[in-house]
Order: sequence, then C-alpha cells, then structure tokens
Amino acid sequence: MSGRGRRPDPGLESRVHGAALELYGEVGWAGFTIDAVARRARVGKAAMYNRWESKDKLIADALTSWLSKSLPPSRTGPLRKNLLDMATDILDSYLEPKGLVYLRAQVEARVYPELFGQALETFQRERIRRGRAIVLAAIERGELPGGTSPALVLDALAGILTNHFLSTPTSQIPTLLEHKTKYVEETVDFVLSAVGYRAPGP
Repeated sequence: MSGRGRRPDPGLESRVHGAALELYGEVGWAGFTIDAVARRARVGKAAMYNRWESKDKLIADALTSWLSKSLPPSRTGPLRKNLLDMATDILDSYLEPKGLVYLRAQVEARVYPELFGQALETFQRERIRRGRAIVLAAIERGELPGGTSPALVLDALAGILTNHFLSTPTSQIPTLLEHKTKYVEETVDFVLSAVGYRAPGP
C-alpha cells in the first residue's frame, strides 16, 4: 500500500467556513466551538485542528474570507440608482441565511476586537470608501448640493434599513421580503429628499 496517506479535501475550507458562519450566526461567540463546527461540516476534528489551531483563528479566517467576497461593486452613474442598489444589497445581506453574522460581529467586535476587529475594519473601510465616491461624484454632477456630507447620506440610508430589519418581528419577515423593493425605494427617496437631491436632466 502507498504511504502517501489520504488526499487533501479540496472542499474542506469552504465547507468549514460555511458551517462556522452558520453556527456563529445562530449562537454567537459564547456558543461557538470547533467541535460543533466539525459536526456541522462533517469534518473530522483532527483535520480541523490541523488547519485551525483554535476557534479564534477559525472565526477570524471564516469572517475575513466571507467579508472579502461581500463587498459591493464600485458603482458609477446616477445617484438614485446607485443608492437603490446599495440599499438593496444592505437589506439582502440581513435577509440571507448568514444575515445575523455581520450584525453579531459588529457588536462583539467591541468586546473582542482582537478577534473581529481586523476583518470588520478592512471591510468597513472599503465599503465606506466606495460609498463616499458615489456621493462625491453626485456632488460634482450637481445632483447634491456642495458640502453635502457623504457620511450623513450613507449613515442615514444604512441606519434606517438596519433599524427597520431589527425592529421587524420574525413573523413579519416574509412580508418585508414581499415588499422589499417598495420599501427600498421609499427609504432612498426619503434620504434624497432630506439632502436636497436634484434629479439629473434627460
């Protein structure tokens, strides 16, 4: 028999990352264990510990990988369309199966900055940079008054959507999904009206 041993599992990392994020979204950091992730991913504990020596490294690795793929694309074009796309992305990120992961990580980063801080900071910095570019371009095109604060526009949009999601009872989530497009449009138009938006001409 060959002594080369078992072949590496090419899907191991993806399966484990998915299981880790699902578990973290359900139970938070206090209930997160490598053994529980291994059971969910159907991976042997030896293989888990060979790749991730602690649950700290596992969650940091899984979050970094997931967030790097979750960044919104760079956008050009009319401001209203860009904000509609951005708002849809934000709401979709909360409504997807891993939606609670980002919310939990934001809160727990305040308590465990060494675990969640770096992954979140990199993601948030890049998301803010792209959002600022959208608002500043709109100011240059005359869609927004000079001196409009990009932070105010972006915070208002994300804040309204986040608060609405968190305050919606679980039983009403299907209704939120059904009327998502209408709610996104109303939210974007509310924010734009508050900052003196001027629609571009034909």
